[in-house]
Amino acid sequence: MEFVPGRPPLPPPEAIIAAGHEWAVFLTPADPQLRQHTPNEPYYYERKNGITTWIRPFDYVEPTDPNNPDAALEVGRKWQQTESERKRHAARIFAKQDTAVSQQHIDDTPWRRVETKQNRVFYYNNDTKESRWDQPVQVTEALQAMAEKEKEQQVEGTEMNVDDAEWMLKQMQDEDMSDNESVGTHDANALPQVDERIALLDKPERIVHFKSMLHEAKVDPFGTWDSELDKVANDWRLTAITDDAERGDLFDAVCAEIIERRNRERKHEPLVEKSSDPFGELLRESVVKKTSFAKFCQRNLKDPRYLSIKTSREREKRFVKHLESVVGVNK
Repeated sequence: MEFVPGRPPLPPPEAIIAAGHEWAVFLTPADPQLRQHTPNEPYYYERKNGITTWIRPFDYVEPTDPNNPDAALEVGRKWQQTESERKRHAARIFAKQDTAVSQQHIDDTPWRRVETKQNRVFYYNNDTKESRWDQPVQVTEALQAMAEKEKEQQVEGTEMNVDDAEWMLKQMQDEDMSDNESVGTHDANALPQVDERIALLDKPERIVHFKSMLHEAKVDPFGTWDSELDKVANDWRLTAITDDAERGDLFDAVCAEIIERRNRERKHEPLVEKSSDPFGELLRESVVKKTSFAKFCQRNLKDPRYLSIKTSREREKRFVKHLESVVGVNK
């Protein structure tokens, strides 16, 4: 069966540069993984647009050199060489801009592990002043020893002998006994002590005292009982109600009363009439003697009334007219 090539591969990365309008010929690599291509098969690459094709372009001019049978391939090699040098030069410039951001001394070695701003890692020897990118053998061995030592310590920490087991069982029994004692104490004194001033009052009176306490404390009607409890924690009327659920219900009722009272007060507030000419009002307040428009703007730049006039030309026109009236009156 005759081999039919598919779309040609891109040339080597070093040859991909965006300059000129020339074609160069390349040979497919002898890579067994690229089974869809025949090894050493020529294809053409246009370096400006990154176009590759099996078919010889009509504007391709093949270099000829009687002394060099590979003159056509030499163009592509020169492209590769130029691009490789460009990349190496860019990498050198990029590396010079890099700086160290953290370092870690490796125990039992003269080496330090240094991490740079560009997330690169190198190793520096304090004794010989040597720097290298690959991890030194001495560092590798030290890190392995540290890992094994840490693993041994973890194993030693988890081992338990007979004495340790007996001691742990005794501690667990003591904790169980103390828990039981604390539970019994808590059950016996679950309710807070009621203040003497509250003890003789009946339930409705206790509720009145509790709600009065909340009003006087000026609790936040949009808060919660838990968040506002600190405001009344030391008030003797707090013991008027001992059940937490009932306290929360009364707190919600007081919050509703506060919100309702605020709404009623807001309805009866006198309406403030907005000025129909806020900029004129600003002129009358701030320009009472001869001054400049620049100073007027500087003083009132953030005043909303100043911004009620959108254009600077209109503001200056209004300012000049008002200033004439002010100067005429002062004469």
